[in-house]
Amino acid sequence: MAQGGSMALPEFPLARPYASENYNVRPPDAGIRAIVLHATVGEADSSLAWLTNPISYVSCHYLINRDGTIFQLVSESQRAWHAGPSFYNGLSDWNNFSVGIEMVDHNDGVDPYMPALVDACRRLCVYLVGKYAVRPDMIVTHKMISGAITGKSDPKGFPLQEFIMSIAKQVPTELRYAAWKALGIDFNPNAMFTQRAQAWGLGRPVTTEQRVDIKGVRWAFQGFESCVLACVEGDWQNVYKVDWFQT
Repeated sequence: MAQGGSMALPEFPLARPYASENYNVRPPDAGIRAIVLHATVGEADSSLAWLTNPISYVSCHYLINRDGTIFQLVSESQRAWHAGPSFYNGLSDWNNFSVGIEMVDHNDGVDPYMPALVDACRRLCVYLVGKYAVRPDMIVTHKMISGAITGKSDPKGFPLQEFIMSIAKQVPTELRYAAWKALGIDFNPNAMFTQRAQAWGLGRPVTTEQRVDIKGVRWAFQGFESCVLACVEGDWQNVYKVDWFQT
């Protein structure tokens, strides 16, 4: 039976709520410091039904369907029942401090993990890593923490190390997007002014890209820490540096 109440779902913005009552309270000061990846064996509908059935005594925090749809079943603050008997890296009872993610797959080593599913799982893990400062070595599989005890093998065939490396690359990008957004500027690494500013070492932007008419000519410009970049609109081959102050 659930204890302690559950935070409003979903917490991850791209997830859909599908609440399960199969959880209890995490131990005091347990915190969240790990992510455990699973494979459902069954398809999404049957898996969701089982994970929300009170008699199953199993659950997870998130389930990801083959098409990339993410469902949140249990609040991250609560202790979902996904790991079972577990011991790895000197730590036991991984339900206490982990977030459990189920991926829809037959777990036979043949059924592929669909690209949309893997991409959705990556987005979710980037969010969790950023929120809880989860270390790369604490992104693990069910087999790693429980296989020696229970014989669990999931998620069989999942490219864990490649997946972890892709998360490590993605986190700085997500932080960069967030920092630019805090400035009120959309991050577009392919924008010409952004590319020139990076190549010329002009520092971060301090304005959005703008347009202005000067003596009948329409100019594009954007301010950066060192100077303003400008060009006649459309003439990206001739970008000028304009000092912030007349000298």
